[in-house]
Amino acid sequence: MLVSLTVVGATRQSFTKTLAVTDTDAATVVASAWVPAAPPGLPTAEISADPRRPGLVHVTLEGLWLGTPAARDEAFHYLGALVRALADAAHRAGGALHAPGVRLGGSSPPAAGDPHTLYVTDRAEQEVLVNLLRRHSPALIALCGRGAIGTLPDRVGSRWLADSREHLTTRYLASADPRHLDHVRADIRRRDGIADLTRMDIAPLAEGADRPAAVLVRCLDSQLSLTDLRAQALLLSALALYARRKVRSGNREGPIPQATLEKNRARAVTQGLRAQFLQESGRGAKPTDPVPARESVRRLLDELLLPLGRLEATAEELVPLLVPVEGPSTGLPPTRSQDLLAAAAGRGPHELAATADLLLHDSRPGGLLLESLRQEAPGRVELLLGSWTQRLARAELPRQSGSGGRRRQGSEDRGAKRPRGGADRGAGSGGSGKGQGGSGKSRDGGASGRAGQDRRGSSRRERTGQDRERSRPRQEGAGSGRQGEHGARGGSGDRGGTTARPDPQRGQGSGGAAAREGRTPRTGGSES
Repeated sequence: MLVSLTVVGATRQSFTKTLAVTDTDAATVVASAWVPAAPPGLPTAEISADPRRPGLVHVTLEGLWLGTPAARDEAFHYLGALVRALADAAHRAGGALHAPGVRLGGSSPPAAGDPHTLYVTDRAEQEVLVNLLRRHSPALIALCGRGAIGTLPDRVGSRWLADSREHLTTRYLASADPRHLDHVRADIRRRDGIADLTRMDIAPLAEGADRPAAVLVRCLDSQLSLTDLRAQALLLSALALYARRKVRSGNREGPIPQATLEKNRARAVTQGLRAQFLQESGRGAKPTDPVPARESVRRLLDELLLPLGRLEATAEELVPLLVPVEGPSTGLPPTRSQDLLAAAAGRGPHELAATADLLLHDSRPGGLLLESLRQEAPGRVELLLGSWTQRLARAELPRQSGSGGRRRQGSEDRGAKRPRGGADRGAGSGGSGKGQGGSGKSRDGGASGRAGQDRRGSSRRERTGQDRERSRPRQEGAGSGRQGEHGARGGSGDRGGTTARPDPQRGQGSGGAAAREGRTPRTGGSES
């Protein structure tokens, strides 16, 4: 009889794709665009011009469920159609539509970000998700950040965060209760002069009349292509699923020092994937060696293997995340979309504009980045894709094999009882324990079978009578505690599996030396 059923699946999420308009007015582009209708089952997108930053356009999709590749294909094909409609409107107005931070002219808008919203079911899940994203925020900034693209190279990790004055490092949340959030808000006001929690990189959002509680992620740069945005949304969905599973199993996310987090965040903003992150160390602990940012991202991806498998992620979808960190191990350069644009900028402004347009509208898994890598090194690309396809498939094995999966086989191996008196125990308590009881060896030199040998056939040492006479005073002076300890294990080296019994005459275990001297017949072979 089915009593209850708990399903831990993908959460709903929203994201905003930020676009830039050059040589025309953003409000005019939004008003003149021929917006396509949303497919059945998808919400209608909200398109608006940024009132505070001229030249920016926001396309928001609310309440998406991206739990399968088909669902992600449908959502990003719709987003691609919206971007194409806005690009046509900008072209009719005499301008160009591109990603923020790409300098196509003197009036190009500065860098911006793509905010994401992850919906949660309760306050406990909100607390765990905020703290989980807080712990990995430096790695996320290093992976998704980028510099400005133009004629001059920009090697900063995140141009948007480097120039922003509206971002704060996330504080640890001991609880998502409104009263505790008031304490966090007061602490931010006292330290930074800002009383708005949504200024943090990762911020909790209270439940509203028309939406559930959520977590806002606003520390990721605006991506150059829809392919990169798709990989970014998939990564955040896996983190949300990982947090939900932790809550269901009764686990929480521990705090890391605020000073360590702020230093790592600053390094990620300035250096990107070239940064070296500080490791968390307790009080009085010696400082440990820093960890490369690529290694931190690699550990994050390894930690999310199971959630990515639950989301049916493919290696092609993860190419923008895998190549920068896993590419060098397979002989590939750590290429990203911004590297393709930087190479195009070196060939002239027209080539830069054409490549930026191709990147922006490509919503295929892997997109133009995967196509370029396959032309450069097809064998190494397939090696990387094949390796991660196998890893994602192995992550799915526990679910496909039932409730136990591979873990059940491991538990059976760990739970199997070892035979008593094994070679390791015999060597520790009976073979090499001079002057101690419990050797459990036969003294019949001419006896056959197991005399002087364990089950594996390794020979046992034979002590001479002089050694036993020499060890007897130490045993008698050791006290009853030591004799009782080894007497309780007496005979552990004997493969017969006999159990030590107390000797009523001498008051000590049968495995003791005195008991053996009184009960075991001596032969000439064992004394010689």
